[in-house]
Amino acid sequence: MEFHQLTSTDAFIVFDLGDAPAVGVVRQAPKVLKDGAELLARSTTYAAASFGLQVGGGSAGLNAKPEGSDAALAAFLDEVAPLVETGRWLPGPGVGLSAEDLAGLGRPDDRAAAFDPTTASESAVAAAVGALGSLNGKTVAIVGSGPIVGAAPAAVATNGGSLVEQASLDAECDVLFVGGKAGLLEHDLASTVRARVVVPLTPVPVTARALAVLVRAGVVVVPDFLSTAGPLLDAVDRDGGDATTRVHDAVAELADEGTGLWMAAVTKAEDHLRTWQDALPFGRPLS
Repeated sequence: MEFHQLTSTDAFIVFDLGDAPAVGVVRQAPKVLKDGAELLARSTTYAAASFGLQVGGGSAGLNAKPEGSDAALAAFLDEVAPLVETGRWLPGPGVGLSAEDLAGLGRPDDRAAAFDPTTASESAVAAAVGALGSLNGKTVAIVGSGPIVGAAPAAVATNGGSLVEQASLDAECDVLFVGGKAGLLEHDLASTVRARVVVPLTPVPVTARALAVLVRAGVVVVPDFLSTAGPLLDAVDRDGGDATTRVHDAVAELADEGTGLWMAAVTKAEDHLRTWQDALPFGRPLS
């Protein structure tokens, strides 16, 4: 993993796979942690590898207090512009930023596709359909916050799912969609989950200990690097076919693995990474 410290402002970019083209969000706050950026980058790396792409994750943190945020952002955009123009990095808005904040950067169409919340929600729902075969007649709970979470109910309804009232992590349902900050679903909360299938709407909401708890309880966890992959495919592999269909098929192919689905998907991604990387990145995409 390569750490790129900016010189014009207090900011950094984490590139997961060295010189490989990278995709990932920019987050702005008074203090953005490097560990979180590494997790987000790693999820993107595994998403790309799951679909046979030679792309890595690249997530940035811009540290700025509110009173200095405009100047910090302007300096950040100016310094990273060459990375975007040359195709080294395709950034999108994360916590603390909007698409308009990054509008001055190049490749606007690619960036819009890579971070589109509607496509992201449709991708996650397609993953759920792949895991269950259908959402028709299935009950669904959606927990979390953010634009992707907000777009999810429409995608669920389109696919025949029925939303439960007063959704919560412990809601009795067939599918639990979880979105928001990394590590949102930790092990204590995981022990209360009553869904059959957990599907992330955003990267790395499930911790490693939570995954273990859920698997022991017989809950299928769809990897976030599959369920969130739709926008990435739309941006960097348009010729590969419909992104949501590809996500559905990738999950459906592994559905018979049951609670082993997460590990089977990891194995597949790592098999591809070995074909073009000298070594696997250290650590898997879990909070």
